[in-house]
Amino acid sequence: MRAIPPTPVDSERLTHQTRGQFRGAWLSCYPTFNLALQHAETDLRALPPYAKLPILKRMTCAQPCSSASINDVRVAYVEISTACVVEAVERYLTSGMRSEEKEIEPGLSASLETVAAQFAPTAIPLVARPPCLLSPGKGIFLEGWARFFAYWSRRDKTIPLLAVDWPVLYERLTSCASQGRETAADTQR
Repeated sequence: MRAIPPTPVDSERLTHQTRGQFRGAWLSCYPTFNLALQHAETDLRALPPYAKLPILKRMTCAQPCSSASINDVRVAYVEISTACVVEAVERYLTSGMRSEEKEIEPGLSASLETVAAQFAPTAIPLVARPPCLLSPGKGIFLEGWARFFAYWSRRDKTIPLLAVDWPVLYERLTSCASQGRETAADTQR
């Protein structure tokens, strides 16, 4: 499988990123853990296999893509204290509550236990722990709620989180798929 060269726009963006002009700008869509993520920014190539797996599972492409075409997609992998992540989750869960509902439930740890009970127990390794994929925007997790509750319930000191530059990743996958269709059409001629 041959690597797909980036489009001219991508080349320009990558050049600016290497110069540091736009580095980290994509992280602005992750406001909850932004500061920690800024310090952990890297590319997909640098991630260990267990951290890449949640991303690769979300990529459902009929046409396989070479790893070279997605290796430079920006990601941020960080481990944050469980207390900090729990605080963010509690804020997220109560964000839709009215003030009188918040007064009724002053401590949410019982609520977290209730929500955690809805997830089937998950066996998560103690070493090489897969991260929870962060959701861009105001959400918390795009994927990984079960992992979060598994880490929280076994009282891990930190929780691994992963942010991905999804627009660039999907752009590369789309480019890969369209080039695959063109190659298939050329072969049929």
